[in-house]
Amino acid sequence: MNRAGDTLDIGPDDAGQRVDRFVRKVLSRATLPLVYKLLRTKQVVVNGRKARPEDRLAPGDAVTFFLGARMADLRGAPEPRRARRAAPPALAVLHRDEHIAALDKPARLLVHEGAAGDEPTLQQALLAAFPARRGHAFRPALAHRLDRDTSGVVLAGLSGPGLRGLEDLFRRRKIRKTYLALVVGVPAEREGTIDAPLKRQEVPKGDRPKVFVGGRKDPAARTDWRVLSAAGSYALLEARPRTGRTHQVRAHLKHLGHPILGDPTYGDRRRNEEARGRYGLWRPFLHAAAVEFEHPVTGVLLRVEAPLPAELRRVLEAVGMGPVRT
Repeated sequence: MNRAGDTLDIGPDDAGQRVDRFVRKVLSRATLPLVYKLLRTKQVVVNGRKARPEDRLAPGDAVTFFLGARMADLRGAPEPRRARRAAPPALAVLHRDEHIAALDKPARLLVHEGAAGDEPTLQQALLAAFPARRGHAFRPALAHRLDRDTSGVVLAGLSGPGLRGLEDLFRRRKIRKTYLALVVGVPAEREGTIDAPLKRQEVPKGDRPKVFVGGRKDPAARTDWRVLSAAGSYALLEARPRTGRTHQVRAHLKHLGHPILGDPTYGDRRRNEEARGRYGLWRPFLHAAAVEFEHPVTGVLLRVEAPLPAELRRVLEAVGMGPVRT
């Protein structure tokens, strides 16, 4: 066997991950069974020795691929599902440093690729703004997601430590998120906490997931809220979810008796149609306005804010509400 191979040195971005996952990132066209075979037959080795798939890579490790001409074929990007794809939009970057970035996601932009595979996504826009470094398997990636029709702050990791640190902060609920929501009706109280477990509803494949308030055995969910402004039969709320359940803010505000205006799944159909015709509101009035957290690498306290989009500001003006301060 020709033992001249291609070697990749492991730096901080790629350290800490399993060997099989790293190899699959490098050989993006290789199936998982093929990755295991390459490791088993020592066509891919770590520091010159056979490695187990579950071993963790450390800074300074050397991963060598003895694949010859197959290397270029297996390393190429997978074929796109569609021949044509619209270019991702340029994004407003709210914060960036060596390790993380905060992006201002517009409504209607998918976070990750959908079933059709022909729409631009936030992940593609991220990679267009922050390309992967040559010779590194790590690619910048989003640390969480927003619903398609929700706008606002989304955090991304630009380095391995940055991404893993953000994901850990989300897991431990150490990132404080603030949403703005225009709801139908004005709550009797000025503020409160919704403490109601949420259960995911089983839906046919391809349909939008939906959640509803369940029982004690269902996942706990808590949302703090307060009224920022009110006019007529509408109120602008600040919602701060303490947990991160699917559709939590939308389902909880419906449970409160004040659904988000424009929400097709949890909202009031008649009021939604009225708002579309009268105010031009074509999507849920829900905006991820701010996040606050300790930087996962430096420990510095950060607060990142996304301005309310123009289409939502126009709705507030139309219903008689002035500028918003959170």
